[in-house]
Amino acid sequence: MSNIATALSGLQNVSQAIDTVSNNIANANTIGYKSGEYVFATQFLNGSNSSDQPATGQGSQTLGVRRAMTQGAITNSANPLDLAISGKGMFRLLQGSGSAETVDPSAVYYSRNGQFGVDKSGYIVNENGMYLTGYQPTVDGNQMTDDLIKNNGLLRMPDSNLPGNATTYSTLSAMLDSTSTAFTKTANVSFDPTQATYNNKTTQTVFDNSGNSHTLEVYYRRINDSTLSITSGATGYTYTPSTAASPNTLGTTSVTLNSETVLRVNTAPVASTLASATSAGTTVSLTAAPSNAGTAVTVTEGMKVFINGVDSGVTVAAGGYTAGATSLTTSAAVTVPSGASVSFYLSDLKPTVTAAANASLLTSVSSVAGLAVGDKVYLSNIDTGATITAIGDTTVTLSKSISTGALSGVTTVTFKRPLSMTLITPEGTEIPVTGATNKKTSGEILTTTTSQVEVYASIDGKFYDYQDSSTFSSRAANPETQGANGTGYKTVAKLSFMGGQNIDSVVKDSLSGDPMFKTTTKLTSRLANQAGGSSDLILDLDLSGTQLHAGAFQMTKSIQNGEPVSRLTKVTVDNEGRIVGVYGTGKQQFIGQVAMVSFDNEEGLIPVGKNAFAASNMTGTEKDGTGVTVGRAGTGVLGEIRSQALEASNVDLANELVRLMILQRSYSANSQSLKAVDQTLRDTLQMVG
Repeated sequence: MSNIATALSGLQNVSQAIDTVSNNIANANTIGYKSGEYVFATQFLNGSNSSDQPATGQGSQTLGVRRAMTQGAITNSANPLDLAISGKGMFRLLQGSGSAETVDPSAVYYSRNGQFGVDKSGYIVNENGMYLTGYQPTVDGNQMTDDLIKNNGLLRMPDSNLPGNATTYSTLSAMLDSTSTAFTKTANVSFDPTQATYNNKTTQTVFDNSGNSHTLEVYYRRINDSTLSITSGATGYTYTPSTAASPNTLGTTSVTLNSETVLRVNTAPVASTLASATSAGTTVSLTAAPSNAGTAVTVTEGMKVFINGVDSGVTVAAGGYTAGATSLTTSAAVTVPSGASVSFYLSDLKPTVTAAANASLLTSVSSVAGLAVGDKVYLSNIDTGATITAIGDTTVTLSKSISTGALSGVTTVTFKRPLSMTLITPEGTEIPVTGATNKKTSGEILTTTTSQVEVYASIDGKFYDYQDSSTFSSRAANPETQGANGTGYKTVAKLSFMGGQNIDSVVKDSLSGDPMFKTTTKLTSRLANQAGGSSDLILDLDLSGTQLHAGAFQMTKSIQNGEPVSRLTKVTVDNEGRIVGVYGTGKQQFIGQVAMVSFDNEEGLIPVGKNAFAASNMTGTEKDGTGVTVGRAGTGVLGEIRSQALEASNVDLANELVRLMILQRSYSANSQSLKAVDQTLRDTLQMVG
């Protein structure tokens, strides 16, 4: 009686379908639940002869429950660890029996339920005690790694308190006012923090290794300007950085300006004209007579020849230039482009001299005519760096001494009239300088005036290198104007500025972009703590970014790397699933990044209860890597994560209720079929009886 089996199969399958619908209705409010749909198939019994028509269907059979993995509505939540996935992907979970040590890393489960909290050990778990997994942070918590293996990928909340860190470096960048009063030597006013003997002051809070705070005070004091020498050598324009400079590049000992730096002459020439072309040798063809502001000027022997504003290295030859002539003879062959401007500057003077016992004097000068205060002094065409400061009848006083050895056998000294010039770097920095020529690699010593600023520092009121040997600086130096008997406060650094820029930071490294030198000083202190003991505080004070311009004083940067003890204030999760602990000091520390998993065949996942799924041979597993994607939110096929939100069930109650009514009628109809078969059997048995 196959019709009995047919009716029974209908009853059994419809009953299971009702169970499925009832389960959907029961889980309509379960977060992340995916509704199931019972799948039927007809069941046939073939005839004994394969050529016969199929026999009457023998009822229905079970194929399983199909789950539509469509996304449910996303609703807001107050819990920062409640997470919702917007798009494809599932959370990756591990099961443990009450502790992280019991976790089986091979037993991986997946869920769309993002209701997470923290267990007693600080691990992030769902409501069923399953551990959320993800990518691990670096040891310092400042970056994320690609590690899903460390700690089995478990994500753990950060410590409630972070210990304090000692300050090891401090950066103070100030904009100093170039118009402020300078405390010059003539005023003879020494530094005194209790008096108005400094221009500006700033403070910064620093920390020792116990997280205790201390007050660093830095004072800026403008003093006499100084002279900086810049040499035009084979490698370019170079100069010595400040006494507080430390090289950022190994082996660097001097500052070398960019090779494309231009040296422009600002001093007006004695005369100028245009040249149409040059002939072979030393003859220069002229299109107009040399003049100054339209007035004809006689060009004499020895005058220096500049072509298009650049020293050609040649001079006007004997005979000079005759009025009305169409050419000029130079001391050596020179190339003049057609139409170039030709300028003439005063001749160098070479009187016969003898050295005096005083090395800063030159005596028996054969002729002082034409010499002027400020003229530069050269021996054997080498710049001595000395200039004339006074002129007598037969005596010249120099700005610096020249050694007897250097003067030995020298009878002719060259005096060159200085020119006002400007060094212009490709970055746009302009440096006013004085020199005798703008010819590159000439060995010329250019000079520029630099503004000087002394820096003093104190910690908790104790000044470095002043009366207390436990507080000292690696750059300690006597100030320009010292206190009584040469004792008192000492500077921790002396800053030099040209064109408003710190001379140490003018040139940048082409690769890193950092200055070739930094202006630093190491400050060392022994500080008393609240327990009656002491702790050492050693920090590098970086003053590289300080500038000097006309304008009100302002701090442009004040940072240090120390921290007090900080307490966790909140935890945030961004759209990429990165979980960050935010502390009261403003510090942020990565906890980890939520790992997400996507399956090509999501409907093949096996429900294992607790709103979780397990992979199957139909979906592929993480181990075999087929049909499975493990990654970060917002990458590839994986959706984004929303914090303080939850994904509701995708159950459609109205649809489920309609389906339930249909199944109820179907169940009733199947029971009628069984009842009809039962009645037929009864009638048959009565007839036989």
